[in-house]
Amino acid sequence: MKKKILIIGGTAFVGRVLLEHLLQLGGYEITLFNRGKTNAGLFSGVAQIHGNRETDDIKLLANKNWDVVIDFCGYYPLSLQKIVDTLRGRIGRYIFVSTGSVYDLEQIGEQTITEDSLLYTCSDAEKIDHSMETYGKRKVACEQVLLDAKADIDPIILRPGVIYGQYDPFDRHYYWLYRIQQQGKILVPTGSENLSSHTFVNDFAKIVTRAIDVPTHSNIYNTTTHPIISFSEMLDSMSRALNKKPTFVHADVEFQEEAEIEPWSDLPLWINGNFFMVDSSRVLNDFGLEMTPLDESFRLAAEYYASKQWYIPKSGMTLDEEKDYIKILLYS
Repeated sequence: MKKKILIIGGTAFVGRVLLEHLLQLGGYEITLFNRGKTNAGLFSGVAQIHGNRETDDIKLLANKNWDVVIDFCGYYPLSLQKIVDTLRGRIGRYIFVSTGSVYDLEQIGEQTITEDSLLYTCSDAEKIDHSMETYGKRKVACEQVLLDAKADIDPIILRPGVIYGQYDPFDRHYYWLYRIQQQGKILVPTGSENLSSHTFVNDFAKIVTRAIDVPTHSNIYNTTTHPIISFSEMLDSMSRALNKKPTFVHADVEFQEEAEIEPWSDLPLWINGNFFMVDSSRVLNDFGLEMTPLDESFRLAAEYYASKQWYIPKSGMTLDEEKDYIKILLYS
């Protein structure tokens, strides 16, 4: 008998990749619940219920049974509590896509992050706040809703890092792939030995798929998909994937500050320090999965962007700004 799966979201980025993966595998009876606004024409052959989870539309899910719920867009604990209450007794497993932003990185410092590392706390006022400043805190509160309901549901909480790959709307990794593809000289920050963790969307989809059926499991998993790497290792891997040999022009912190180059916003994925160094050994061990080699993951991502004609990325500084900075660095 096919497992009945309810996917909340499923048409934007990570959920879209997962749904394509599940449809390719076959063997599942899938229903989507979303507002019907993002990529509305996709997956016309899949059963869909359109509604807003932050309203009484949640009642549209009542009186139906699913073996598994996969929730990609749970941002507010109060509405998640309503979903849990509505589906209580009608579902088996609840797979919740959380975030690495639940960790209090300021307190953790440069320690490697495990599932037991320190989390943020979330006040009642923050639970209903709509700003990005409380995003991680609200996710902590969402996780707690599911953990408190363990007597009635079987929760698996996944905490990915910065996700990259096809359909990525943020263009943070793509910024660097685009630079390497388009230019001979690329402005990069000095200190590229700084470390971080990343999540490839195709591998994350494999993790979620395995979570549907894995017989025994923990409740919480970090889900970065590659070992911790340095910023320069990431760039070198991208260069190999694209078969390019760019010249990296290094800008030290003093130059960045004088030029008002902002970490992360102007130089995506860069914060002038180690960032989000995560141990994901638990999910690899429990789920028995092998991840895509790093170079291959960037090659597959580049293949997708090539199909989109290498559009100008939304993230980071402009090409003209970068060229001006490179001229100053090389010829001043």
